Amino acid sequence: MKYKVPFVNPQKQYRDHKKEFLKKIDEVFSRGDLILRRDLEEFEKKIAGMVGTKYAVGVNSGTDALSLSMEAAGIKKGDEVITVAHTFMSTISAVYHQGAKAVLIDSGEDFNMNTDLIEKAITKKTVALLPVHLNGRLCDMDKIMAIAMKNNLIVIEDAAQALGARLKTKKGNWKAAGSFGLAGCFSMYPFKILGAFGDAGIVTTDNSEIAKKVRLLRYNGEDRITRKFYFHGYTALLDNMQAGLLNVKLKYFGGWLKRRRRLALLYKKGLEALKEIKLPHFADNRFFDVYQNYVIRAKNRDELSDYLNKKGVETIISWLRPTHKQPVMQPNNIFLPETEKICREVISLPLYPELADKQVQYIVSLIKEFYAG
Repeated sequence: MKYKVPFVNPQKQYRDHKKEFLKKIDEVFSRGDLILRRDLEEFEKKIAGMVGTKYAVGVNSGTDALSLSMEAAGIKKGDEVITVAHTFMSTISAVYHQGAKAVLIDSGEDFNMNTDLIEKAITKKTVALLPVHLNGRLCDMDKIMAIAMKNNLIVIEDAAQALGARLKTKKGNWKAAGSFGLAGCFSMYPFKILGAFGDAGIVTTDNSEIAKKVRLLRYNGEDRITRKFYFHGYTALLDNMQAGLLNVKLKYFGGWLKRRRRLALLYKKGLEALKEIKLPHFADNRFFDVYQNYVIRAKNRDELSDYLNKKGVETIISWLRPTHKQPVMQPNNIFLPETEKICREVISLPLYPELADKQVQYIVSLIKEFYAG
């Protein structure tokens, strides 16, 4: 089906910057710089600078960023890691790949980890907290870091959807997603705020040992200078071509964030009077949200989704089935009421920099029309 308003529009972004993309591709191919070359180094430095960490290490995906960070942090079989169920399965899978157990807690109104539930879930086996900054909004990292310090726990941030998001800390300074914990894990999947032309990810950290180990693990465990193998590693490197194309996109990243926030405001102004929906705008000025996804909670969600799709508006539901109810997670007796309620109510509306104001207005008019009956 050809939508009047697609959920994403990578074709338009490509057309808008086609000359620059093709120039970069020709430049990289002409140099023969495909693996571990200057474009990757440049991208890593830029991301570290943006996030505010000493190091950034490019990897093959956001999933690899999580898995390699956990392995580098020493998380192992028998350990427990506290995280949330309302997340993409790779968050949880990364824990199990280490032989550890993911202890799932419920979410709050903002779809993120309910910090009031963390300490109740801590046991003698707990070694780490894995907060997920969903939809471009940070978790309450002030509280999470305080709990971690009190209980001597590692913090690894799943910041896959939160590049550019910030939190004003109790000290009065703004800190970015990926700069609080031992490591921050980002995805540059094509439809993220900063998306590659395929899978890509990056790990941010202030810890030199974590950075060093992730660099080794991502490339078969080999130190490319000494040519010695220190670990049984993986093929999980961010290739130089993708890094080069991401460097092109980084020039526009600040403008894209502003555009996303403007579009989110247009949705808010158009929909805030409707009692049948809850909008992702929360009354806490400590947070700078970047709206990776514009997720509303809606009465008669499934019917609304069908209506919008029939009218030419592509939507996504994340996720119809909570992760703790997926076959791979069975058997369990986990009951997370807020997570399960969220999964019955949420629907993601189109939001990306290339989206036109009139397209948002069209979506708003359809939602009002649906609830007007």
